[in-house]
Amino acid sequence: MESVRCKLARYLEDLEDIDLKKFKMHLEDYPRQKGCISVPRGQTEKADHVDLATLMIDFNGEEQAWAMAIISQSYVRKKALKRKGWVCWDYCKKYRKYVRSRFQSVKDRNARLGESVNLNKRYTRLRLVKEHRSQKEREHELLAIGRTSAKTWDCPMSSMSMELLFEPADEHAEPVHTVVFQGAAGIGKTMLARKIMLDWASEKLYQDKFDYLFYIHCREVSLGTRRSLGDLIVSCCPGPNPPIAKIVSKPSRILFLMDGFDELQGAFDEHTEMLCTNWQKVERGDILLSSLIRKRLLPEASLLITTRPVALEKLQHLLEHPRHVEILGFSEAKRREYFFKYFSDEQQAREAFRLIQENEVLFTMCFIPLVCWIVCTGLKQQMDSGKSLAQTSKTTTAVYVFFLYSLLHSQRGAQERQVSANLRGLCSLAADGIWNQKILFDECDLRNHGLQKADVSAFLRMNLFQKEVDCEKFYSFIHMTFQEFFAAMYYLLEEEEQVGTRNMPRTCPKLPSRDVTALLENYGKFETGYLIFVVRFLFGLVNQERSSYLEKKLSCKISQQIRLELLKWIQVKAKARRLQTEPSQLELFYCLYEMQEEDFVQRAMSHFPKIEINLSTRMDRVVSSFCIENCHSVASLSLRLLHNAPKEEEDDEEVQGSDVDHCVLPDPHAAYSYRMANCYLTSSFCRRLFSVLSTNWKLMELNLSGNTVGDPGMKVLCETLGQPSCNIRRL
Repeated sequence: MESVRCKLARYLEDLEDIDLKKFKMHLEDYPRQKGCISVPRGQTEKADHVDLATLMIDFNGEEQAWAMAIISQSYVRKKALKRKGWVCWDYCKKYRKYVRSRFQSVKDRNARLGESVNLNKRYTRLRLVKEHRSQKEREHELLAIGRTSAKTWDCPMSSMSMELLFEPADEHAEPVHTVVFQGAAGIGKTMLARKIMLDWASEKLYQDKFDYLFYIHCREVSLGTRRSLGDLIVSCCPGPNPPIAKIVSKPSRILFLMDGFDELQGAFDEHTEMLCTNWQKVERGDILLSSLIRKRLLPEASLLITTRPVALEKLQHLLEHPRHVEILGFSEAKRREYFFKYFSDEQQAREAFRLIQENEVLFTMCFIPLVCWIVCTGLKQQMDSGKSLAQTSKTTTAVYVFFLYSLLHSQRGAQERQVSANLRGLCSLAADGIWNQKILFDECDLRNHGLQKADVSAFLRMNLFQKEVDCEKFYSFIHMTFQEFFAAMYYLLEEEEQVGTRNMPRTCPKLPSRDVTALLENYGKFETGYLIFVVRFLFGLVNQERSSYLEKKLSCKISQQIRLELLKWIQVKAKARRLQTEPSQLELFYCLYEMQEEDFVQRAMSHFPKIEINLSTRMDRVVSSFCIENCHSVASLSLRLLHNAPKEEEDDEEVQGSDVDHCVLPDPHAAYSYRMANCYLTSSFCRRLFSVLSTNWKLMELNLSGNTVGDPGMKVLCETLGQPSCNIRRL
């Protein structure tokens, strides 16, 4: 942070000789009633601007010295002092106060009128990296984020801190005057921009570098009336008549923060003679901003520009020596921090975070701040309504359905109807991409599925879609699992011939087959596992309560005709002789878990004569417990508990067990003994497994030898043995 002495010296340096002499004279004759000590003439006479600043502070301290300088301006020629910046510096303090009040609060997307949250309390640090990835690297990342756990994605990268954004890479490097923040939709660009404004105004950031930061919303400027750069700056300032001439007289001390370059409309390919060089000249908004970006207008000023990759190509050729910084969203630790900041009640935060952490797909998805907010908002609404989180938010499908509703509901009127009507095109595009193992789409792909430019723009605004990097115009879904979610919907949306084909080109290539049998038969054949989550979402979407919700809220009619096909598929796979072939029994359990219909699950589980599954994560245990609870005819159950989960995925009371534990449970309705060997079980898992004991009156012997049940597990066992319905005689 710049010291008072440096500030004084800097402004004293601007005074002409005659004005500096007058200033010294008033310091020598400074009235004592003002509470300050005058500075003797013998010490001021030969002092330069640095020495004079030092003397003022030595005699009176920093606060009083600054007060002396402000008061002394009334004794020096007012025009000269105004010209040299004293009034401007006083205004800067007023401007900082205004910026703090403007940016200290932020509205949630679903906030009622007048509601807001404190930015500092809500903001969670984002991961910033220097690298600019190629298309191949980006494609690999899209797959990695969609497929791997949060742990593996949190690999070391060349990070960048906000404090060093404008610092040269080394002592020989050129100064940095333009920084580009790039990041996908919903990744937190605007929140980060607002945080920078607030930190500067709170004297936490760039104090030695910039006297003024101006926040410019690109879309508002491009759609607004013609004006000059001076007018634009005035619109950022409090009250009338800010000292614009003084502010722009030192452009190197100004940072323009342009948020949302991708939303900037206008011609950026115009000849340079169309650009503006005069800050007082009235121009179109896009020409003003283009002139700033191309360094034709206030070329010494610094720029910080945020954009989605959608506009990176357009922006790139306008810039000279920019520094590119990519926003990667939340690290694993910051996801937890965000939950605890969102929920004011610590118990609610802990419950919500634990629930999402148990679901590896959702937990990984929460690297996107927008998704994190939507998940938190949905969980909070359910908590406030008294609903059980365990019942309403336990599946990935449930959260995605709420996500889709939130985005569509945020649209208004005709725009909402337009998005709903073209949802089918988005679903067919997703399915086509799944079958062709394609995650990046060009504009021709979009047209082939009846998606026009307006439709794509709507999906981009809704954060369902994003535009990709590099010269070619590629699009992708905001996350791999969104593509799989919409691909599943493609198989379930009831046919509406007119709506479904009205935008299709006459030479449209063949659309993907809507035959669910073909989808199920090809399950697991793709090396990257593209169909695994599609089938899971398929089960989740045919949940009758969820289907009704989609029809009521989004006018999406979900066909229930495939329920019988899904049950037959489970039946065939359940009786397969090779239990570990694709799909594995555990994967079938995940499908049933997504459905969350006990009647359907019980019918499906009745076809399992024998179960052998390996459990390695907490989610594996939750899913298997749910299915085992609804299984009443299995002859043999064998579980292998693999303790290789990350530390935070283990239950709080859990103690590390052996590398591989094993337990065998005979059929609760047909067997007389129940054996579990060398098995470590947590209390929550024990409670679900032991519930089977109390439902089987024929089971009289239980063998737990060689196990590390632990105190919590033993407590659950004792509670179960004490139930009247438990008929255990030998333990």
